[in-house]
Amino acid sequence: MTKPPFRAEPAQLAAWRDKSSVMLLTGGAGGGKSRLAGEKLHAFLLKYPNATGLMLRKAREYCMKSIVPMLESSVMNHDPRIKIHRSDSFFEYPNGSILFWGGMRDSAQRESIRSIGKNGALDIAWLEEANAFSEDDFNEILARMRGRAADWVQVILSTNPDSPSHWIYQRLILKGQASLHYSFARDNSHQPEHYARTLASLTGVLGERLHLGLWKQAEGAVYDEYRADLHLIDPFEIPTDWARYRSIDFGFTNPFTCQWWAEAPDGELYLYRETYHTRRRVDQHAAQINTLSGAEYYQYTLADHDAEDRATLEHHGIPTRAAVKELSPGIQAVKTRLAQKRLFIMRAALVEEDQELKKAGKPTCAADEITAYTWPKSRDGRLIREQPVKENDHAMDALRYLVYMRDRGTGLKRGYHGRA
Repeated sequence: MTKPPFRAEPAQLAAWRDKSSVMLLTGGAGGGKSRLAGEKLHAFLLKYPNATGLMLRKAREYCMKSIVPMLESSVMNHDPRIKIHRSDSFFEYPNGSILFWGGMRDSAQRESIRSIGKNGALDIAWLEEANAFSEDDFNEILARMRGRAADWVQVILSTNPDSPSHWIYQRLILKGQASLHYSFARDNSHQPEHYARTLASLTGVLGERLHLGLWKQAEGAVYDEYRADLHLIDPFEIPTDWARYRSIDFGFTNPFTCQWWAEAPDGELYLYRETYHTRRRVDQHAAQINTLSGAEYYQYTLADHDAEDRATLEHHGIPTRAAVKELSPGIQAVKTRLAQKRLFIMRAALVEEDQELKKAGKPTCAADEITAYTWPKSRDGRLIREQPVKENDHAMDALRYLVYMRDRGTGLKRGYHGRA
């Protein structure tokens, strides 16, 4: 590679020069993983004419709010020689190189990236937030790394740590199928000093992952039956005859979350759509819920008990039922379903990332929360399995409301359509 056009930290230089076919950038949050991947991708396309690059988030929609503006402003510095074709999702370089962006959220997004490149060949690819991708996603990209613009090709994966059961840890780290590069906020002189202190203040599994960079399972996880390789699944088209439900937990400083659930004829539950956002009014959430719901038909919508907030939803055409909030039996209902493999979360169910939560290293969706939802400890280190730690629990509350209500067998008398 050429000399990096940005001031790389010493820990990043080895990754910059790395030409292995698969490279994993991980470690703590704020270590510059995304910036390094973007800079390397850009430099490759500048150096090798007629090269084909691809950058991906699990959901294509996330690209337009994260890596595309980062590339365009911070990496490319709005270079007038590089043309951006937003409607067709690619950057065009003056030397004939092309950089596409996309996602692998569903069959339509997968199909749109299969036609990219000459004969489907890629020279370089970047999977951002790689822990959101399935192993099948990775294999599909890996099989297309047959470009000839240079004498080497590379897949770059950038991600914060996840559970040690994750395929990235099991395959790329333990089995050594990728060159591995760690970075941390403390090594990144471009981060403000307070950011590293913020990460250092995180407790539990979030602190171990985002501050220490460890691929760690939460100690004392409430839902220790949860396994991403079993319960986190790729999206699929939900049959029209399946029952559907919504579940809402209110918040403003803390996240407001709405979850859309589908129930298979045999009773399996699938979280297929989700909002999770702070600092928005309930009427703003209601408008988004109505737009996302369209003409879908719901058996009912559960909600936390705040009378004013429920009235606001009702005013906007979203009638709700007060959730049954019994904590212990609700948790047991969720644990039973997880153990029986009857509860699933679809990858990229989240429709919009809360960038402030993401920057702060906090959960941004149910799939984040479920691995960070823990029991408190006594002074001597024993787990107190009475009431979970009151944090990272907003999506978990909404999830528990729905599961417990369904397992109680109530609520099939009242249904209504969503509205556009």
